[in-house]
Parts: sequence; C-alpha cells; structure tokens
Amino acid sequence: MLTRSLPAFEPWTFERRALVALGRAHHATYLAAQPYPHVVLDGFLGERATVLAEAFPAPTHPHWKRRDYAEQAGRLSQLQRSDFEGVATELRWFLSELRGMAFLDFLGALVGRDDLIADPRHTGAGLLATLPGGHLALHADFNRDSARHLDRVLSVFYYLPREWDEAWGGELELWDRQRTRCEVRIAPVRDRLVVMAHGDDHWHGHPAPLGCPAGHWRAVVAAYYYAAPARDESDAHGALWGGTMAP
Repeated sequence: MLTRSLPAFEPWTFERRALVALGRAHHATYLAAQPYPHVVLDGFLGERATVLAEAFPAPTHPHWKRRDYAEQAGRLSQLQRSDFEGVATELRWFLSELRGMAFLDFLGALVGRDDLIADPRHTGAGLLATLPGGHLALHADFNRDSARHLDRVLSVFYYLPREWDEAWGGELELWDRQRTRCEVRIAPVRDRLVVMAHGDDHWHGHPAPLGCPAGHWRAVVAAYYYAAPARDESDAHGALWGGTMAP
C-alpha cells in the first residue's frame, strides 16, 4: 500500500457535557435492545476518525501478535504488551480518552450506572485487526479482571478501517442466548461506536471468513469496563482528621 503522510497531531478532549447528553439520549434504546443491551452510534468522532484510520498500524507492525486457531484466524492483537510502542500518538491519545472521566460519564449515562472502571492495561483489548479470510467464532467474553478483582460489565468497539465495503462481510453478529440465530449484524464501518453489555450468554463474533481484498483489514479499537463486586459499605467513611496543629 502507499505510504500516507499524516497531519501534525493536535491534542483534543471529549466534551463531557455533550457526551453525557448523548448517553442519556440513547439510554432507553440501549436497555431495550435485543438480544441483549447494546447501542450503535455512527459518526462518533467525525473528521478525527479519518486521521485515526490513517494512523492505524498496518499488519507489518513488528509488535502485532497473530492468532490462527479454529476459533479465530488471521487476527492481530496484543500491541498493549509492548505499551503500544511504535503506535501513532493519535491512537495512543484516543486510548487515553477512552479511559478518562468524560467517556466514563458518557458510558454511565448510557447504561445507567456510576461505578464503571476503565482498564489502563487494555487486557484483551486495545487495537485489533483481522486480515482477509480471518474470523472470530461466536463466544462469550471473559468475565473478570482477576488481577484487580473486578467484574467485567461493558465492551466498547470503535471501528477504524481506512476503507470498507459492506460486501466484504466482517459484521459483528449478536446471537440469541440459546445460539439458535443471529439477531443483529453490525458492519465494521469507520467511525462507528458499539457499546454492549457483558454476559456469559451474550454470544457474539464475526464467524464468517472476512472477504476484504489484500491490503485491507478489519480495524477496531476495543475497550473493556469493569465494576467492583458488591460489598458491605457500612464501615465506609471520609477523611479522619487529627486536629489542627499548633503554629
């Protein structure tokens, strides 16, 4: 592919009030969605999406780890294990914004909870790519961050292909809880944000081999969110002061 030059990076931040309003506006849609709570938001970043798509690392990036198994083939991941070394600043900045207060408050308004916790290590998430012919079998995601003793509650996918023809396939499929039929298909088109609830019977994937031609790939930024298990908070308290020190 041709090498593309990117414009100079300009820092930006999510506008919290607008984002929270967006979450509230789609709260009812998220809760009512079938086969389990989810929402699809197009045009999420607008013009910034083009810059991010151009910056998305090509399959030749040295820190990609390729997976080729029966359940998943032609899939690239694990850039977080090298702390995203060699990944463009634009994408690193976006990952940071996905961990920030504005985005957490957006998710809270969308799903109706105020206890969401981001994952600074992007375990199992971060940047993901699927090559021509690749696939991801139907699955339910891992349910716990064992290192931090947190329960997984949400998955976020933001699609960033440089180009995409829906004839190439790659739709995120959401299946019913008994795995008898696909109820929703979501094409991985640029600047599309998907937020979906986690559950052990929330079956999803893109099981059909990807039909894009050589030089194209299914590109996504994934982020997972957690909450602490319920516990007795009757002994919680604020700061304990020792009194004013004499001058």
